[in-house]
Amino acid sequence: MILLGACQKALIEEPKSFLSPEQFFKSDEDAKQAVNGAYFWLVGSHPQRLFQQELWSYLDEECDNILGKTVRGALNISPINPGDYTQTMWNGCYRGVYTTSQVIDRVTKSGSSTIKDRSVAEARFLRALYYYYLTGIFRDVPLITEKNYLAIEENRKLPRTPAADVRKLMIEDLNAAIAVLPLKYSDAGDKGRATKGAAQALLTKVYLWNKDWKNAVATAKAVQGYRLLDNYADVFKSDNEFNDESIFEIDFKTDLLNSYQHAFYSPNSTVNVEPFKSKPWYGGYVPFKAYANSFEANDARKESIIATGYNGQAFAPETIYNTDVWFGPKWWRLDAGERNSGLDIYVFRYADVLLMLAEAANEDNDITTALNAINQVRVRAKLAPLAGLTQDALRTAIRKERSIELVGEGHRKFDLVRWGIWFETAKAAMATEAPLRANSLQKKYEYAPIPAAEVQKDPALSPQNEGY
Repeated sequence: MILLGACQKALIEEPKSFLSPEQFFKSDEDAKQAVNGAYFWLVGSHPQRLFQQELWSYLDEECDNILGKTVRGALNISPINPGDYTQTMWNGCYRGVYTTSQVIDRVTKSGSSTIKDRSVAEARFLRALYYYYLTGIFRDVPLITEKNYLAIEENRKLPRTPAADVRKLMIEDLNAAIAVLPLKYSDAGDKGRATKGAAQALLTKVYLWNKDWKNAVATAKAVQGYRLLDNYADVFKSDNEFNDESIFEIDFKTDLLNSYQHAFYSPNSTVNVEPFKSKPWYGGYVPFKAYANSFEANDARKESIIATGYNGQAFAPETIYNTDVWFGPKWWRLDAGERNSGLDIYVFRYADVLLMLAEAANEDNDITTALNAINQVRVRAKLAPLAGLTQDALRTAIRKERSIELVGEGHRKFDLVRWGIWFETAKAAMATEAPLRANSLQKKYEYAPIPAAEVQKDPALSPQNEGY
């Protein structure tokens, strides 16, 4: 297990303060320690944190599955008021970009070995991942690489690079990483490190953004060594982390590197059923009722995703916000405190790869491959295989399947944005249960504004995203 929290002290604020090659980056152990520091920013620490809260919140909120139980008022997002998460995500992702660029530069210059080459490949994967989130959240962003990360003054005048060009670097990084990264790690201490499959899964996502269907199909098909577990619920059990379906996950540990995603997705004390009645959990998220009612009959996933009771006792309705349905045990950790669980977060798992394969194949008019891929996911959910669908009908089915299978796993906002349907989908979902929010929703919110504080430091970041 990579102890991400232990890496924090090794990281510093400005690249010019990094240890020189004479002091560091000599040995294999130096290379491993350096890339461990690059992993740290996946979690980070406030105000530069990602998967501890802000990133996973942004990636699924304001869509059509997850409703903030108490957050239903009007949205008013601007560069000065960019939202609760925006500045933190910008900070965290760019810390990751600078650190990975440093690793790529310094470790490469220190010579070649199996460990050093692997460390550089891990850094390339991570840099692509940080840019994946930056381009998905902000679209065009400044491009920092191993060639310019030390140019402090110049970077304060750096303009935004079109997302399409940033994705060219991501594709280059990921192909380089795929050529070096192992399929698996034999040492248990390396759990959580990037693998060939992780780089292929991310590369597939980049190709989907680019609508490069043939490369997306080929890359998704190349992901090997994983399988769907027999039961959906087993994927999320606390004693089944790093299972055969997991491709890349963030490893949290109670009292060491704590997660509190569970507190947002668990019922709170208002349900009047133990142990929830006695827990100080937020219960901040509930499913949209239309989403809770969208499951097909006999879908085996529903009992993991949706809950109306526990241990034979029905949840009491919550009257202030008219809540009578909650998220289910997929996220629960009943022995955890409010901000202290070991709930891991999946970044990529094999079901996602199969559904990406289905999407790309369908768009490339290969209906047979698309049906084969989506049906593997459906059969695991105890649903009948699909057959005889038109391309349009299959597209709709694939999009719904992603909504059900991957709910709360950080894919929904990006999916809806790249499909070009975020605004109308989110607005329709909010219309009944959060009408004030629906009425305030604007199409420009599909991307976040560049925070005004960043533009003040670097005026070349103007112009803002459209509409801001």
